[in-house]
Amino acid sequence: MSKAIPVVTVDGPSGAGKGTISQLLAAQLGFHYLDSGALYRLLAMAAQRHKVALDNVEGLAVLAGHMDISFEMNPDGGSPTVRLEGEDVSDLIRSEEIGKLASLVAALPEVRQALLQRQRVFAREPGLVADGRDMGTVVFAQAQAKIYLTASADERAKRRYNQLISKEESD
Repeated sequence: MSKAIPVVTVDGPSGAGKGTISQLLAAQLGFHYLDSGALYRLLAMAAQRHKVALDNVEGLAVLAGHMDISFEMNPDGGSPTVRLEGEDVSDLIRSEEIGKLASLVAALPEVRQALLQRQRVFAREPGLVADGRDMGTVVFAQAQAKIYLTASADERAKRRYNQLISKEESD
């Protein structure tokens, strides 16, 4: 009988702190890390680069299954490095333009299905911390540990504001 790979999911609304908690937890446990929201952003960027139209659902689904992507934990405890085709796109995928395109891509059921399979591949030894909506209910429904973070609307707005200010200062 094969041993189950430990999976911890961190779910919740935008601005609740999923990313921060997930990254710290993955680093502490020595697990792999998955930011599911970044996958949609990566797909939007890959579609843009490979000139796949956002209304080409079949093309997007194929691209979703074949993108060369990785999340690399930083030894200094900083945010993970996100790579697309070997290039560090950690900052580029957080742009407003890519965010808007990612929202369009994420609304397509065929794309969500294609990315569902990609997300599950991230579960490998020694374990995985998966951050994002639907992680504990759909993607890793059998996860050993499921965390759902909440925060007041005011707190989430403050966190988001601080993220945007921090991003502006680093640009």
